[in-house]
Amino acid sequence: MFEQLKREIVENRLESDTLLTELAVAAVYSVSRAPAREALKRLAALGFVRPRRRVGYLVTNVSVADLDEIFAMRLALEPLATELAVGRLTETDAAILEKLAEGVLRIDAAVEDRGRLISKLNADFHREIARIGGNRRLEQAITRLVDELERVMHMLAYSTNVGSLLKEHSELLAMMRSGDARRARDLMRKQLEHDSSVMRTLVIRTPTALSLVRSTRKATSKT
Repeated sequence: MFEQLKREIVENRLESDTLLTELAVAAVYSVSRAPAREALKRLAALGFVRPRRRVGYLVTNVSVADLDEIFAMRLALEPLATELAVGRLTETDAAILEKLAEGVLRIDAAVEDRGRLISKLNADFHREIARIGGNRRLEQAITRLVDELERVMHMLAYSTNVGSLLKEHSELLAMMRSGDARRARDLMRKQLEHDSSVMRTLVIRTPTALSLVRSTRKATSKT
């Protein structure tokens, strides 16, 4: 139930400021109030909802301030994770990263689940690099930061700006395979800076971006 509710928020089927109560969530998912309460608490811990005293929880939006904070941390942590990963990269690891990188490029623009697929492949690629790096706490921190950006990545999948991000993973993997840890670290930083700029613009234009997501879904559902 937690994952289903999270997916509703990530895919913008539950808009920001939507009120969620334990009773309503329990009724929708045919469960008792205890698991509904636990799911809402977990969503609050991840920043997807915020508690409203004696009322319930409100679905949050992703603000520019949120984005800036998340990327400030990603820029500090992920280049380090990349540098660590280069020294530990095996052919099996590289094959997994290659599959994730190529998967993004193969997604048909008309696929209704485009946003979900791209955001998942993107998140999995970054999580995998963190895992390969071998620092468990670093991996946990990066995983949470990537999760917090899933909604923005989902919107970005329907934006004309998504093309500039699709080839980044393949370029980074090629650099990692070269064995040059420092250059791989610097490329990760450069790509994150670019991603931050693109996503920042998207968040500022959130109403337009959400309209694009919804109109695209309608168009694909008719075909």
